[in-house]
Amino acid sequence: MLGTTKPGANKRIVGGLKGALAKGMFQRDGSVMELDSVTIKDNVVTGNLMLQKKKYYLKGTKDGNSIIAAITGKSSGKVYGRFEAREVDLLEKPNDYVKVWSDIKSMTEKLIFKKTVLDTKEWKGFVSYMDKFSAKAEDDGEFLYGFFYKGKDLPFSHYTLTGKKDEPGYFAVPGSLAGQNNPVPSLTRIDSGTFLMDIPAFDFRANIIDSLMLMVLNSSAKNLVVDLRKNPGGDMEGGMRLCEYITDRTLYGGVVLSQAYWNTHQQPPAPKDYSNFKTLNNANYAWFREEVKNGVIGLSIVTNPLPNTFKGKIFILTSSTTASSSEPLVYTLQKENIATIIGGKTAGAVLSMEHFYLYNFALSIPVLDYYTFDGKRLDNNGVEPDVKCNPQDAMTIALNKIKEAN
Repeated sequence: MLGTTKPGANKRIVGGLKGALAKGMFQRDGSVMELDSVTIKDNVVTGNLMLQKKKYYLKGTKDGNSIIAAITGKSSGKVYGRFEAREVDLLEKPNDYVKVWSDIKSMTEKLIFKKTVLDTKEWKGFVSYMDKFSAKAEDDGEFLYGFFYKGKDLPFSHYTLTGKKDEPGYFAVPGSLAGQNNPVPSLTRIDSGTFLMDIPAFDFRANIIDSLMLMVLNSSAKNLVVDLRKNPGGDMEGGMRLCEYITDRTLYGGVVLSQAYWNTHQQPPAPKDYSNFKTLNNANYAWFREEVKNGVIGLSIVTNPLPNTFKGKIFILTSSTTASSSEPLVYTLQKENIATIIGGKTAGAVLSMEHFYLYNFALSIPVLDYYTFDGKRLDNNGVEPDVKCNPQDAMTIALNKIKEAN
């Protein structure tokens, strides 16, 4: 089985001459995505997926008229995401993308965390591009890719468009987090004195951290290495719960601010004024979401230690993938001298988003800004590690530091 999205996408997305020069981003005949050598035998699906001229291996199953397959590296086996497809009537017509974009633009202008970020030349250029491109896009995949192509240069993070999982056009555009599986943290004992906690994403509830930290606390370990190198973020519940276990001090994690705050203020609050905001001091995802839904002006992030906390040394591994809710955790533990940060600079993508569904799409809009406990803004800046190195070497360096200390 062979297949592509509609040819000529390169010219429609990036323009005629520029499109001719940008063929390296696209597949056969300028299409966005290509399926190659896909076979279905006994409902087992295998084959290749081409995105941005990169080849990924598909392996999954066919169930009725639907296909669900993991997107992996063929030799490494690393899982990059998930591909879903459903057979549809060939007579189904694509969306009116001018209307789709008009609704997306209106929703963004209404809900964005700070309206002045839409006064920038980058946003105005994005709007001008999408106004024209939406009239030319020929299918959902192409519309998504055009949004990603121009939107990646915007001066704020967490603004994404993906397909909805329950719609036939669903797939994740490179650069977004949609389509990934939901990995859970794991704990590995390196030796009698050291544990490695790998947290690939903060998409879990606090009880997961409880179960792992109880194993650490009930051991003789004096060192804990926390691997956030592949962690693109999630919600704050898991990170806040971890803080409650690894220090016997109250931590002030900064403040998140909504559009309601910026509508009446020109400057961010001084750290001394953070106590004037409602306090987020329980690692409770549902409560946080409800506050955001109800239009909270801002939340001050505070964690209080549990009765039994880890007293050993802590090392956190980072990379440019370490993003979103991972970054306030890294910054706070670094500045409070609780952990040594080893690896690469973090992503600088630190905004809280909400998901909205329209047509075949899921739109993520950043609705809360973030400032650290000492008044710094991390979005577009990131966190510099204490020991900067190739992230691939970070674990080795952490273990060497543990040996040196002993």
